[in-house]
Amino acid sequence: MVRFLSGVFPRRTEQPLYDLFAELADVLVQAADLHSRLLGQTYRERTRLAPHLHEHATRSEELCRRIAERLADSLITPYEAELLYDFALTIADAIDQMEHTAGLLVVSRAGALPRPLLDTAEGIERSAEHTVAATWKLSNVQEMGEYHSHVRRQKRQSDRLVREGLGELYRQGGSLQEMMPLHDAAGSLRATATLLEKVARITDMLRVKDA
Repeated sequence: MVRFLSGVFPRRTEQPLYDLFAELADVLVQAADLHSRLLGQTYRERTRLAPHLHEHATRSEELCRRIAERLADSLITPYEAELLYDFALTIADAIDQMEHTAGLLVVSRAGALPRPLLDTAEGIERSAEHTVAATWKLSNVQEMGEYHSHVRRQKRQSDRLVREGLGELYRQGGSLQEMMPLHDAAGSLRATATLLEKVARITDMLRVKDA
């Protein structure tokens, strides 16, 4: 990775490319923490916190735009630039998915989530933390070690927790109006975990390319 990104020269007034990725990953960690806290709150508190998730989603889109501009001016190959841009966009998609989950709960005035779904959100936090650590090594992807493996394991655990959460939801019963928002939120949580696994998979593709 050092080899193919050594020609990325930022203008003197621009933030270095690696710093933009690190900032984007930091936004991901902040969003994951807020998302996890929001899911465990009451309707009133969710309403208060949800706009902050929107701010994180907006910030991630802005960082993706700046990353795209920097990549367009870089000397790396189109294939490598596409992978790096996909890396950034998928992080932004994961943050957007967290905002979507929060929106589902707020709009529907949903009640408390089953414990396994809250545990899924905590797993998403851990994947986000692995991702921010990985961005520090984007200059040499060979040093990322078990990043992809860690996130893949977290994704499998998330799938299991979502199944357990849905099972608990169905056992509790209730009206369709009460159950559907929680069912949709469970699907959204699974989608977020899937997106974070895709982020990690992209780094594996970069690692193979740089080998």
